[in-house]
Amino acid sequence: MRKISIYLISIILFFSTQLNAIEKKQLTDAEWNEKIYTLKWYNEDGKNISIKIPGSNANLNIYENEMYLLEQDIDQYDWWAYGRAGGTDAIRIFADGYSYSIKKPKNDGYVKIDDWSDVSSEVLIQGLRDANKDKGDGLGYAKQITWIYKPSLDKEKNLVTYSYKVIWDNDTTSMESKNIILGREGHIKQTFVFSDLSNVRENADFAKSASLDTTFTEGYTYKDYKSGDKIAAAGIGALVATSLGVKALKSGGGAAAAGGFLLLLKKFWWILLAPFAFIGKLFKGGDNE
Repeated sequence: MRKISIYLISIILFFSTQLNAIEKKQLTDAEWNEKIYTLKWYNEDGKNISIKIPGSNANLNIYENEMYLLEQDIDQYDWWAYGRAGGTDAIRIFADGYSYSIKKPKNDGYVKIDDWSDVSSEVLIQGLRDANKDKGDGLGYAKQITWIYKPSLDKEKNLVTYSYKVIWDNDTTSMESKNIILGREGHIKQTFVFSDLSNVRENADFAKSASLDTTFTEGYTYKDYKSGDKIAAAGIGALVATSLGVKALKSGGGAAAAGGFLLLLKKFWWILLAPFAFIGKLFKGGDNE
């Protein structure tokens, strides 16, 4: 009897693993229409709701025009749509015209803002330009990178926002808008993608205002900090640099980088290059007929 029980458990675990496994392939249009609705989409009935952000002490407002996916379904969506996945998103919100992700929260401590005066928007943008120029390796490169809004610290709302625009070597345009929302125990990052880039400043304004849709619960806000709480190893300056894909070099214990900034061993976060066509299918004639 014991052998049968172990056998049955093994079978259950096997099929459970298969059901939860990520299919690592990029779909054709025809396959997309068959499979995309097999993911677990939330808020399909279109309501204004508030949800808890997984792994955090914070809540997010979801609006009636938005649907969202959670962790593993995000990875599956990315494989099907783009042929790869980052595995770093806790929530991905979709609406007609825009999408944004919330990274898995970093509960690594209270982020000090003392080093904000060391943040140089010109050094940051130049670091991005230098790291993404044509290196003669046949890879895509950025012809132009400019701020839409330079990194800005709002000490009242305890958040940092910024947006920038990229013109690539094939003359396509992308933009990144990011919010870094500070809490007592860590921070939350939101990254926005837009389908229409005819008015990047309007998009950036929308993303900036959306930062207020994420709120830490009482007792866990940035202002709830108390002496003795864990302090994050990196201050706000280093946090902004790494959120851009840039790593600050420290020398002599100072916050300023003697060697400037080095790009991490990746280009911009892949979502900047992601095609937006698949997102539109969810909201425009996306019925699986």
